[in-house]
Amino acid sequence: MTDISFATRSDLPAIYDMICALCAYHGDEAQVGLLQLDDIFFGTSPTGTALIAKQGDTPLGYAGVTSATAIHERRPRLDIHHLFVIESHRARGIGKSLITAAKAHAISVDALRLTIGTDPGNETAIAAYRAMPDLEEITGSGPRFAIDLSPT
Repeated sequence: MTDISFATRSDLPAIYDMICALCAYHGDEAQVGLLQLDDIFFGTSPTGTALIAKQGDTPLGYAGVTSATAIHERRPRLDIHHLFVIESHRARGIGKSLITAAKAHAISVDALRLTIGTDPGNETAIAAYRAMPDLEEITGSGPRFAIDLSPT
């Protein structure tokens, strides 16, 4: 049986390993370390929440949820920024269980919305998300633009 719970500091090394694996999958390299993860998830002003899936003491996946405030409504908008399941346990409902746990968390903090996205080339994740009845594709909800932050 797989259990989903809020991560603790002792879960950070496993979460770090999963972040590195997720980055590698996308051809990236993690730019975060354990101290930064501790600050993100457990610091004095945490900016994220980590949920972890385990079978016994063995981590199988994690969801990293970040928050932004909808200023005009004074309510948070949560985003599942990371969703990762170790390869040997994919397609067993663990990702869906992590999303369900993130949804329960979003409801508990009176969030306005919970979103999840994926790389446009990740056809497996896109198909999985489209198959989940609780998820509604919102790509047509309006254009979003990135602002270049490189030094000029």
